[in-house]
Amino acid sequence: MSKMSLFRIAAVALTVLGSVPSARALPPECPLLLPDFRCGRHGRYEGFVPPMMHPYLFEDPFITTGLNAVGIWHEFPGNSILDDGHLWVAALQARVALTDRVALIATKDGWVDFEPGLHLLDNRRGSADIGGGIKVAAIDMPEVPFILTPALRFEFTQGSQDVLQGNGDGQIIPSISAAWGLGNLHLMGDLGMDIALDPDANSTYLFYHLHVDYALHRFLVPFVEVGGFTYTDGGDGSTKVRLRGGSEVPLGVAQALLNEDPEEGYDYANLGSQSMSGHTVVAGSVGVRVPVTKHLILGAAWEYPLTPSRDVLSQRASAHVTFEF
Repeated sequence: MSKMSLFRIAAVALTVLGSVPSARALPPECPLLLPDFRCGRHGRYEGFVPPMMHPYLFEDPFITTGLNAVGIWHEFPGNSILDDGHLWVAALQARVALTDRVALIATKDGWVDFEPGLHLLDNRRGSADIGGGIKVAAIDMPEVPFILTPALRFEFTQGSQDVLQGNGDGQIIPSISAAWGLGNLHLMGDLGMDIALDPDANSTYLFYHLHVDYALHRFLVPFVEVGGFTYTDGGDGSTKVRLRGGSEVPLGVAQALLNEDPEEGYDYANLGSQSMSGHTVVAGSVGVRVPVTKHLILGAAWEYPLTPSRDVLSQRASAHVTFEF
């Protein structure tokens, strides 16, 4: 075969390959900026569902646009500083895909009904802190399927101290998450750190999660999740706790008076408790996701501590309604 024939074959092959769009290529009529609002793109891989555990922290790797309504009932253990009782949280998360690889995320907000069992504390209501940031899909291979996405968030402490929010100067939350699938089996996980800007008022910790689901049916996706926190540094216990009647005492003093071991606020609150370095809490969650349509996914889950150290978690029930463009 002549060199000229080889060149012709190579040219034809390159032309054919160049005409085949990549798996993540946007349609020709779809603009790069805000594609979910302007064309038919959908950033979540087929068959994958969002995680539910620790929604303020566990951010999935997919670049999507949508809203996620979160309802939480959280029960405190009787041997915690809150001495039984519970809280209710209603929150609304938002995500906007700026491009097919970059999204702005608002992951923490909400209204809290706080009802501790400790008779020294009043039942109170108030707003949660606000947190959000950006995530970028560094690796996006739906043909595998595999996606890897770093994220960076900041939590503002403007929430109500009546419901154990509004402590310190805020937290920086870097993390990285990934997802992989094989047929109807899907795995998702993350690793991140909640870094206190005021190390006296707040604690610093690593967090980590693993989500495993198996689609039994198009409309039925049961899942199991495991997640935990390992504290690298505690605060100085100076966070104020408002007692019944209006007086305030530092958290460290309250724990000493009640003969309670230092404990933190789980994923809900950062109390800045003393002597938290090396403290680890792990919990498990079981639940089900129901993809009603491609754009509407319902979910329910129950969560329970797996380690002797449980902080302020006795058990938790959650419900999510996820709407994605």
